[in-house]
Amino acid sequence: MTDWRSVGIGFGFQVVFGVVAFALPGLGTIIAGFLAGLISAYLTNNGAREGAWHSLLSGALGGVIVAVLAGIAISLLGLAFGSSGLWALFGGGVVAVGVVIAFLTAIPSAVGGAIGGSVN
Repeated sequence: MTDWRSVGIGFGFQVVFGVVAFALPGLGTIIAGFLAGLISAYLTNNGAREGAWHSLLSGALGGVIVAVLAGIAISLLGLAFGSSGLWALFGGGVVAVGVVIAFLTAIPSAVGGAIGGSVN
């Protein structure tokens, strides 16, 4: 059974770490997902399999929110520099980048969750 409390806390950490991770593109996102997964799995306290599942959920949800925030930021930058913000969001590939961000946070989060779950 899913412990939504640990998923929610992991989700919160994922969003915070994910926003901070934009300072280190790519590697920062992986580290953010891994750390949020560790926290979520540690709170779950049900072993590696359950920790990985809960961390995957929190990482995927957090990745979607971070991707939406990235899309909004890129659209605002597009508007500031003269291009259409909606074109930047929907036509410029930001949605595809958002899917990559969601995967880049969900997979390391699940790995961190498996490790964090096995610690307990």
